[in-house]
Amino acid sequence: MIRRVCLVCVLLLATVAFAQESKGEQQHPKYRLAFVLKQSDHGKVLSTHDFVMSAEANGSSSQIRTGNRVPVDIGSDKGVQYIDVGFNCDARINPVGSNAVGLEIGWELSTMPGTTGAERIIRQVRTRSTPLATFGKSTVVSSVDDINSGQQFELDVTVTPES
Repeated sequence: MIRRVCLVCVLLLATVAFAQESKGEQQHPKYRLAFVLKQSDHGKVLSTHDFVMSAEANGSSSQIRTGNRVPVDIGSDKGVQYIDVGFNCDARINPVGSNAVGLEIGWELSTMPGTTGAERIIRQVRTRSTPLATFGKSTVVSSVDDINSGQQFELDVTVTPES
């Protein structure tokens, strides 16, 4: 009889502890992602750009698109095709705990530094990564050296839950 009472007490304590732990691991339905894109040359920051998006934790992708659509002549018989030039970012949220999320982020930066004759040159930096971000702390998504210009590009994100 005493064994049964002890067993029931242990099971009740375990259930209460599990319920409190699960409550502490509560996931948020929406998150604010604040991005900072830094462009630098040999360690000297040339420019920073801020982008903010709201993302849901349901597996859907959130996007930022900013820039220009540039017409490019692809041949006399094919006509004109438009190319996006600027900054694009796609993000997906994977909650992993009470104070962090896993992210799937793909971003691309394309620029047109100039033209040579009839050709238009488009420089492009593109990455995909899966960083783990702690709420309220800046996290490096990726850092890339542009082999064409010698400059560096770094994208950071700070994630906070939305209420």
